[in-house]
Amino acid sequence: MKAKSYTLSFKIFSLVLLQIFCLHSKTNAEGTKEIRPDSAEYGNIQINDFQRPFALESNTDPFNRLYIHISDYVHEKVYLGFKHIQAGSETATFRIVNPSGTVVYPTTSPFRKTIPTSGAGYIKWYSKAVAGPIIGLTGNGYSPITFTPQTNGDFYIEFTTSYQGTDNAYHFDLFDITIANGSTKIPGRLWSYCWDLSTRAFDNGYYAKMYVLTDDRYVSKIDFNGIEAFGFTIACNNTGPGNLPGGNNENRKSIDGNHTRPQFKVFLNNPDINAYPSGTIPVVVQNLAVIGTPVSGQPVLFRVNISQPGIVQIVLDLNGISGYQPNSADVILVDPVHAGLDTIIWDEKDGFGNFVTGSATVSVLSSFASGTTHLPLYDPETHPNGYIVTRIRPSSGQCNLYWDDSNFPGGTVNIDGSLQTGHSWPYFFGDVRTMNTWWNGYELGVLNAFDFTIGVDMPVEFLEVKVISDNDHVNVNWSTASETNNDYFTIERSTDGMDFKPLSIVKGAGNSNTILNYNYADNNPIEGINYYRIKQTDFDGKFDYSEIKSMNYISEAFDIKAFPNPVNKDGNLNIVLLIEKKENYTASIYSITNQKIVEFSTNKSIIIPLNNSLNEGVYYLVISSGEKRYLEKIVIQ
Repeated sequence: MKAKSYTLSFKIFSLVLLQIFCLHSKTNAEGTKEIRPDSAEYGNIQINDFQRPFALESNTDPFNRLYIHISDYVHEKVYLGFKHIQAGSETATFRIVNPSGTVVYPTTSPFRKTIPTSGAGYIKWYSKAVAGPIIGLTGNGYSPITFTPQTNGDFYIEFTTSYQGTDNAYHFDLFDITIANGSTKIPGRLWSYCWDLSTRAFDNGYYAKMYVLTDDRYVSKIDFNGIEAFGFTIACNNTGPGNLPGGNNENRKSIDGNHTRPQFKVFLNNPDINAYPSGTIPVVVQNLAVIGTPVSGQPVLFRVNISQPGIVQIVLDLNGISGYQPNSADVILVDPVHAGLDTIIWDEKDGFGNFVTGSATVSVLSSFASGTTHLPLYDPETHPNGYIVTRIRPSSGQCNLYWDDSNFPGGTVNIDGSLQTGHSWPYFFGDVRTMNTWWNGYELGVLNAFDFTIGVDMPVEFLEVKVISDNDHVNVNWSTASETNNDYFTIERSTDGMDFKPLSIVKGAGNSNTILNYNYADNNPIEGINYYRIKQTDFDGKFDYSEIKSMNYISEAFDIKAFPNPVNKDGNLNIVLLIEKKENYTASIYSITNQKIVEFSTNKSIIIPLNNSLNEGVYYLVISSGEKRYLEKIVIQ
């Protein structure tokens, strides 16, 4: 009895020690500890599975590398350890490459190190991988390989395996890559755009938590919550499986085939905030609104002003049923917007691709998000539980999840973000499909909600509006098929397509049933893109707008040339007219401190004798003619 009691007590004591040990060492490693949170669970990195390029030495795509970030190379070191799942006689090597693309470990030919099976760099047990590297004489983990960097930046580790040329995968049962400053270990420095992982069987769940850093510096944590995906890659981006230009909801839908697209950095821990600071939460400066009065057959423009870039979603209710119904007349616009004023365009087509005809009232429900993150996962056979995603910074709290599986029979749709734990799918529903889920680092569930009416009773029927560049001016031409009660037209111009200024007024015909042509010459166009529209005003003060036309105006080359350049200080500077001019032009020379030194006014070619009157150095020649101005740097030697 005593022996049994002693044995049981010893087992309990050992178990308690192991639990204390694991708790104590929980923050000490970066690798298996995060990918396989429990020794009884599944999850490991793999190399060469079906010849995918992740971390292979033969890979040249930066989006398929495994990166190690160094911020302070004087004090930081990298500690590494591995254990291979042996299935036969396969072997592998690794090397470390610096940010410039030079192999820096090992430093001797053939510049590859064999994955160890004992000694330094070998991790024998799961508990050792969790404990992390022994630094100096401190720690209960594994004895590491040590790499000392000589510069800051993103290093990357590359592997070769004896499986190359086949579809077989080289599996690391255990691995750890830890960065430390002295004895202080720094998590959040190991990352990839596209991790390649395995759970070793179709029905083994993956329970890891991983962290995504978006381009606008939002961090979110993904709890994979038991997804059954076998061999799979994890990559995130800002659009989904598709990457068509903005305004296309199809980008976000789950789809057959492999349509992953690496874009964002994916970490095993919260990215080190000193190396990867947080983004800025946006402010709505001007809420979403329709520009002008929408008319049938012409695009509808929305304007919004937000302090930070992000994604605006606009749901247009066109089928008369409240809310969005997929595969109906309803439309979703999904547009990236810049910081500041921006415009979103609806082509006035419904969900079936048909133009909205006749007078119609459209209900608008809009939302805004930044830090938008899509997880398009390829070939994840089954997900019985759904993801759990948490915002880490700059905002916090659990994320609403979104998905649209309407491309598949039996697929579900959740675009209103009502679910915080979700996007599960049944057994083998995700087989050879890209299953997409998305969430936002920050969101305004309702940016603005309003109705607007598309009008059809236009007092003026525009046939066309054209803008044509003609030497030093832009011609604005328009024609009407009919006019009713039309008082006048106002030609308006904008540099951003939103804030229009009146240029001139042209009298209308009042009433007409014949084709009439109008024109206006803008003699002072602005260099760059000019936007034009015609505002039509009735005798009773009501008004409508034509469609907007744009012109990228580039003035013709200046017709004056100065030479030679450089010019000797005892030589002559020639200013030659390339085209005979009637009006005078002014030529001035300024010092680098903006002091005017000499000035001439003439309508002919001239020679300016320098006669050693100017010291050697840089000067500016400014030539003005009317509203044109030409500036050239002149070197006197």
